[in-house]
Amino acid sequence: MTKTETLMADLENASRIAKAGEDMPLVGGPIGLMWGILLTATFAIHYLILEQILALPAWSFALLWIAFAVIGGLGVMILGRKVDEKPGAASTANRVEKSVWIMFTAALGSVAVGILLNLILAGGTHELWTIILILGFAGQGLAYGVTAKLTGHGWLHFASFAGFTMAAVTMSFYGQNIIYLIAALGSVVTIILPSLLSMKAAR
Repeated sequence: MTKTETLMADLENASRIAKAGEDMPLVGGPIGLMWGILLTATFAIHYLILEQILALPAWSFALLWIAFAVIGGLGVMILGRKVDEKPGAASTANRVEKSVWIMFTAALGSVAVGILLNLILAGGTHELWTIILILGFAGQGLAYGVTAKLTGHGWLHFASFAGFTMAAVTMSFYGQNIIYLIAALGSVVTIILPSLLSMKAAR
């Protein structure tokens, strides 16, 4: 097969995936909404602790994020079963969306492990955790953009742009406590709003 034939085959395959996605709404909205609300609240509480508006000890940060991970994990288990039972959950569009976000989670997880090791072995500071925050927004932009391209749900380009914009904005505030308040507000735009729109389209 020549390079031209290979390219044409790839384009035809991408077109098939897009057409399949256009005919089936995305059903992962409830999971996204859960993460969005949870993340917004966690960022806001983190900011309040940093500013000592909430007079809590330093170890409360660890407790806060452990609670975030545990509640989020349980939420995915519960909501995931319901989402998988929805019509169209096994469609190409929804399989693409699910796979993209699983890889997104794995990417952030790998960075988190690296930061934890740096804190233990190299004496890193608390500010390293904000790297995950910034990469999280950039990763959202990537995940939304890939999903939009491969499923034909063009409205996700808005969410992709919002994610990339928030990555730039939060990076510009790196090292300042207010980055967590900005991230809380940004999560409303990049996670909660797209999830609500997705749920509306799936009705």
